[in-house]
Amino acid sequence: MLSKEFIDFLASVAIIFPAFLIALSFHEFSHALVAYLLGDDTAKKLGRLTLNPFAHLDFWGTIFLIFVRIGWAKPVPFNLKNFKHPRIYSVLTALAGPFANFILVFVSFLLLKYFPLLGFSVPITTSFMQVFEVSATINAMLGTFNLLPIPPLDGSHFIFALLYKKFPQAIVWLYRYSFFLLIMILIIPFTRITLIKLIFYVRDLIRSLVF
Repeated sequence: MLSKEFIDFLASVAIIFPAFLIALSFHEFSHALVAYLLGDDTAKKLGRLTLNPFAHLDFWGTIFLIFVRIGWAKPVPFNLKNFKHPRIYSVLTALAGPFANFILVFVSFLLLKYFPLLGFSVPITTSFMQVFEVSATINAMLGTFNLLPIPPLDGSHFIFALLYKKFPQAIVWLYRYSFFLLIMILIIPFTRITLIKLIFYVRDLIRSLVF
């Protein structure tokens, strides 16, 4: 017989996973779209200019989402040589993903505010309110987490644009040990708790724009 804790875990995954699929789809699609609009069709050729979440899923990012509640998607590649202004356009492309997530946070809170006015039954309204609340949190997580300046996260493009000419060895070191840095951030209690607090701060800040 399944324990109550395991049933609760499955129930939470059933809500979190669909919200994550939507969040990462818009995140990675936005990267691909902005890169394409700025002159690089690398992502489009690789089938990443799509809202299909299965084109963007990362195995470890999904595992961490389910068990640690913080996850990530497979990065969208782009070729700097196809950009007219490589440094600026790479940063704009990187920003597109988190920006899309923050827009979805805002939309989720709008739905939370106005969905009860549609007059659905209490069970239906309650179910949708839970989904919107989780969607806001997941999108805040994906947007905020990806702004960390660690490859392959989006924030690393800021570091690359600023330092690759003057400190190329630092960039090489960062890319070489990026996976271990991410694991340490997610496993060490202090850094993980600090990151979670930052995620909820961003979420609540956007919430304050609606409520």
